[in-house]
Amino acid sequence: MNKRIIYALFYKEGSFHLSRNFRLQKVGNIDWLKNNFGFGQTCDFIDELIIILVKKSPTKEDYRSYFNDIEELRKTIFVPITLGGGIRDLKSAKNCFINGADKILINTAFFSDEKILADISNIYGSQAISLMIDYNIDITKKKRTVYTHCGSKKNIELNSKLLNKVSKSNCGDVILNSIEQDGTGSSLDLEILENIDSEFSKPLLIMGGAGKPEHITDALKLNKINGVITGNLFNFLGTGLEISRNLAIKSGVKLANFQKIKL
Repeated sequence: MNKRIIYALFYKEGSFHLSRNFRLQKVGNIDWLKNNFGFGQTCDFIDELIIILVKKSPTKEDYRSYFNDIEELRKTIFVPITLGGGIRDLKSAKNCFINGADKILINTAFFSDEKILADISNIYGSQAISLMIDYNIDITKKKRTVYTHCGSKKNIELNSKLLNKVSKSNCGDVILNSIEQDGTGSSLDLEILENIDSEFSKPLLIMGGAGKPEHITDALKLNKINGVITGNLFNFLGTGLEISRNLAIKSGVKLANFQKIKL
């Protein structure tokens, strides 16, 4: 199985945002994204794109704006797109698929209604679902805790028991997203792998803290990690993703070695 480099965009109220420890900073709308970073060409160097609606209680108008801008982005993007944010039931999942999602992202809903994964996978297949787990690290107690509702509600301890339960659910892969490392660019939380044992059976993606190409390569070289996700706008757009991909391939990481698409 090829490993993956995935880019994430955070969307709210018509604009894209930077995220640091789940605190958002607005940076610009879709025109800003395309004009400043040539977004579209940039995506020639990633395997997937995730676009997350980062609003706790999105309205119909929020979804209308979100889907309209996704439609605009899809004109120049030729990679699989995962949509997520506020998906709480089968109806909201269907809306994402209707509006261009190849996959959907489930987070909070899993911890309130595990049946949602079965309901969605019965129609679209488990491979069409990514399950994201946001967590924070308590250094003093040496444990990690799951947070839901855009990182605002504390849930349960993140340990091997929970992860083994997650790996038996109806999803295609699991994303572990560190709130503490989010947006810092300081490094990925590779120590989380200590909680991954032989019972864990899903492809594992790690997110939060990638700030330079070496962070991505070092993570992808590890057997337990199938993919790295970054949402760092200023470190990885422009030439950053191209450099990251080339470095990983030169380091022996098994990535799809595709040529840049000519637009």
